Amino acid sequence: MLHRMVSRSVVVFAATAFLASCEDNTTGTPLTPPPASTAVYVNPVEPVGGYTVAQRTINLGGVDTTVTVASPDPVFEVVYPEGNAAVGQVITFNVNLPGFVQQTRDTVVDAAGLVSPGYWVVARPCPPNVLETFCRGVQRVIATPVAGNTGFIDVVVDTLPPPPPPPVRSPR
Repeated sequence: MLHRMVSRSVVVFAATAFLASCEDNTTGTPLTPPPASTAVYVNPVEPVGGYTVAQRTINLGGVDTTVTVASPDPVFEVVYPEGNAAVGQVITFNVNLPGFVQQTRDTVVDAAGLVSPGYWVVARPCPPNVLETFCRGVQRVIATPVAGNTGFIDVVVDTLPPPPPPPVRSPR
């Protein structure tokens, strides 16, 4: 009998303590607010007239090379959720193959929150000796922040200008 009385009082005491710990703390010390979010939104900046493809000569490994690039260079706006420029955020760039960008990482430095991977070299939609079903007519550059929403820009490469002719070699 004593066992039943003690165990019931212990349960009542534990339940009372639990309920007391759940009461409203509005008169006590306020909780500190969470730190400001470092998550950002990466938005593509669409140029007037959209993106096109054009041939351009760039220096690759010390050699001037004619390549096909998206024109103009892709630009992204990086902002915090409240809309302010995310100055100082690191953005990583990559492409869905084929193609490459001038730089794979950049830090948003200007007051408008704009960032660019530099030039974006696109490739022919289908290299020689490859079945058409494995080729992409749309290529994409992707901008990824450390935390937040990724942005991307697509360019259609169904019809690229013909490649430059190979240099003519003279017989000896």
